[in-house]
Amino acid sequence: MEHKMNPQNKQIPRIGVGYVRESTEGQDLGYSPKRQENMIKRYAKEHEIHLIEFYKDLQSGTSVKKREDFQRMIDDALQKKFEIILVFHTSRFARNIKESRHYKQLLRQKLGIDVISVTQYFGEDWQDPSSFLNEGINELFDEHYSRQLSFWMRHALAEKRRKGFSTGRPSLGYCKKKGDTRNWYVHKQEAKTVKEIFELYATGKYSFADISAKLNSKGYKTKLGNDFTYSSLKDIVSNRSYLGLIPSGRKGFPEIHGSHEPIITEGLFEKCQEVRSFRRNTIGRPVAKHRFYLLKGLLYCYNCIERLKGKEDKAGNTALMPKMYCETRVWEKSNGKKIERYHYGCKFKRENKSCKQPNVQTKVIDKQVIKLMEGLELPDYIITAVIDKLRNLFSKAKLSVKENKEIKKLEKERERVNTMYRIGEYSDEQYKQEITIIKNNLKEHQALNRVANKSKLDEEKYLRETEAFLRDFKGFWKPLAATEKRDWIQMVFKRIWVKGQKVVAVEPHDDFKPLLVSLKKFLVQSPPLTPTAQ
Repeated sequence: MEHKMNPQNKQIPRIGVGYVRESTEGQDLGYSPKRQENMIKRYAKEHEIHLIEFYKDLQSGTSVKKREDFQRMIDDALQKKFEIILVFHTSRFARNIKESRHYKQLLRQKLGIDVISVTQYFGEDWQDPSSFLNEGINELFDEHYSRQLSFWMRHALAEKRRKGFSTGRPSLGYCKKKGDTRNWYVHKQEAKTVKEIFELYATGKYSFADISAKLNSKGYKTKLGNDFTYSSLKDIVSNRSYLGLIPSGRKGFPEIHGSHEPIITEGLFEKCQEVRSFRRNTIGRPVAKHRFYLLKGLLYCYNCIERLKGKEDKAGNTALMPKMYCETRVWEKSNGKKIERYHYGCKFKRENKSCKQPNVQTKVIDKQVIKLMEGLELPDYIITAVIDKLRNLFSKAKLSVKENKEIKKLEKERERVNTMYRIGEYSDEQYKQEITIIKNNLKEHQALNRVANKSKLDEEKYLRETEAFLRDFKGFWKPLAATEKRDWIQMVFKRIWVKGQKVVAVEPHDDFKPLLVSLKKFLVQSPPLTPTAQ
């Protein structure tokens, strides 16, 4: 790619981005994310490339479909936000030849964006046959290494399992010793807890929630240092590792007697399975009926707010957050008529009886949130900004005399892409990317074209109606269907906190915070541990 020159014949830096991907197996080879980033920065400085962003996927994986930042980078490339992508090594971009070729073809041939490895030299021009051959050979070796590594790992794990060594993280009750990564050893204190769990449950007198409450009151913790819950005990009671076995979650793989000692007897294990089957079919948890819940996924228990600390927006912590579940319970009257009641309840009250928040009928909380939504008021400066923006849009549209030509041009391009797809020249992925760009451009031009054709009277009427809507949200809100109201509530609020029978605080999404000028009269002080915008 040639350097651009300005009128004074000075070289203009090319706009580039860096892409970094972590690979667990590559750390010892100098592929750490920090090293990748430093090498990319050094190359950019030496070659006068202005880096505007780094895209980073810091989880090991081979498929680009599983890499969120890679897909975000491709989306930005489609919008022509940069000219070059710099990677530390070809294996960081992709280890699958098909994926590598597909995305490089899209970037280079369709979008004019080059992909450069800062540690490998293939030539100055990717279109040169020698450069193409050199890069292709390296990509072939990358995929070969990936496949070989995967084969070795599967073979090693299968062999380890065949010899009676467990392949995963030790369950509660077991541990590994320093210098010995193969054997599980009995952890005396944890094993005592495991036996207590099985023995209590085998009596049939205690539910998982009862046992969780007992263990937590004694200060016992799970393997990860968390409180015991219904879910964690269910996994323990069904874990056949405690019989000295190495079970497999995959079909066709038989259980193997492991090298680790059993913690419980087979008789005790089977007794627990019998109790579990009996409780599940008779006195287990009430069956949750699938019904419409206005606030599903938004409610949190204010009494359990301490549980949120340190987990606000971290992936993998959702199971231990104080969310409230939705439940429908059915009662049958003496005359045979059935009554359904819908509730929101704290999950920790159900999981381990550690919360005293009572179940609250959905209609009680729903009514309060609906009232909050009806009270939404837009500040005058936002209304003015929206109307001004619309006026500018009308003005700009009238200045454009090429909209119809652009629309016709885009429609012809759409026909061409459809034809290329039908004859097999485009893959599904290529077709989707091309047609999405065209459709988005068409929408923009068609909207401008419609606006340009409005008369001055139409414009003023449209602006008046828009302002009236912005000033009377309540009038717009009331006629909405229940599903539409739920969509609006989810769009506005991130979390809604409940204490007793009341909504005591709300956390709006950042974009909606300026709109909630009237909510203070409905709320007490927001929870002290809820995250604030940075």
